[in-house]
Amino acid sequence: MTDDREALFAKFLDYLHSEPTPPEYWGEPPESANAFDTYQMVAEWTALRHELKQQGKLWRSTQDTLQQALAVTHAQQEQLEASQKQALAQFESQQEKLLKELLEIVDALDRACSYWQEELELSSATSNPKPPRSTSFWEKLKERFGGNYTQFKESEKSPTPESFREIIASHQQGVELIRRSLLEILRQRRVVPIATEGKPFDSQTMYAVGREARTDITDNTVIQEVVRGYLWGDRILREAQVIVATRETKE
Repeated sequence: MTDDREALFAKFLDYLHSEPTPPEYWGEPPESANAFDTYQMVAEWTALRHELKQQGKLWRSTQDTLQQALAVTHAQQEQLEASQKQALAQFESQQEKLLKELLEIVDALDRACSYWQEELELSSATSNPKPPRSTSFWEKLKERFGGNYTQFKESEKSPTPESFREIIASHQQGVELIRRSLLEILRQRRVVPIATEGKPFDSQTMYAVGREARTDITDNTVIQEVVRGYLWGDRILREAQVIVATRETKE
């Protein structure tokens, strides 16, 4: 028992005097224990700190420059959008003015169609029609037929009803063709007439120029269209001027 203790104590002494083997992950041992220089570490740390400050200043300067550039770009974009809106508004204003002028031509064509339709119905109702009510009818007819008109007038002092009807129908068809073509052009540009007659009065799209007492029609119903109204897309290009039925009677 005593020999075992002495042997164990001898192994312990050998272990204390032996040098332990370092692990593999420690790497190569330093060549000298005095390789670490404190002053060099402080100098490198100071240089690194100075470099970080310089990089921070450069980063802040770059950020300020970027923000200024973004502000300038934003201002230019707002100015461009404002210019585009102004140009668009000016274009729409000019287009609206042009469309309203075209509506005046449509109104004239409507009146011309109504006139020639009345003349055609009048000539069909009588066996011996008279020349149209316009005092300048013969002058217009002369401009249209030229020399043939002179021969026509000299050879036929009293034109036949058929010739009158042909002339009137020709005028009516020509004006109607022009009117339909112009309405089609307006329709392609989203200009459409407002339906009024027989419809309830709508203050948003109509303007009442008069009222007529009627007992056979529902109150506040449009009974006559004086001036036709038009829509331009979802906008009101021109209000319709109408006469509205009312149940109230004037005393």
